[in-house]
Amino acid sequence: MEKQGRFSQKTAVLLERVRRLGLSDEVLLVSAASGDVKPLQEVSGDDSSYEDFFVYGETHGEQIAEGIRNGYRMKFNTTGGLQSWLKERLGREAETDFAMSVGRIEGLALAADEAEVLRSSLASNWLMLEVPSAGEGADKAPENEDAPTLPASGETGTYSLVLKFLSEKE
Repeated sequence: MEKQGRFSQKTAVLLERVRRLGLSDEVLLVSAASGDVKPLQEVSGDDSSYEDFFVYGETHGEQIAEGIRNGYRMKFNTTGGLQSWLKERLGREAETDFAMSVGRIEGLALAADEAEVLRSSLASNWLMLEVPSAGEGADKAPENEDAPTLPASGETGTYSLVLKFLSEKE
């Protein structure tokens, strides 16, 4: 099995931003190998600074190339950071595609492949719960909370993301 990288939320959001703006994984891998952030900065324009992108990753033990090739799991997510990641990676916007409240993101509709990307990238301080469709019961957590039941290929499911400490109090 290929080893998944471990990224800070900031690294993940910045990586997904340049991917969304059209930078290919091939260019990202060449940049990671050389430490050259120029292609990242050029595609992002004045939106974000990538000046220390690779240096930060190396200093904090982030295997950027490994994460580009094999995927990554974020080390920790804040509600706002997760909102940014959802926008950059999956093109989902708060208040349009999901509702946000303290420690919660609700009503997030995802295709099976998108749900898998989120599940595998989400930091361990969050739970991903599939919201049953009408008639199936409400807010039932899966038996293995880290591996939600995902919709079949081509289908869409609706999810809630909950900070773990909040779910323990409910």
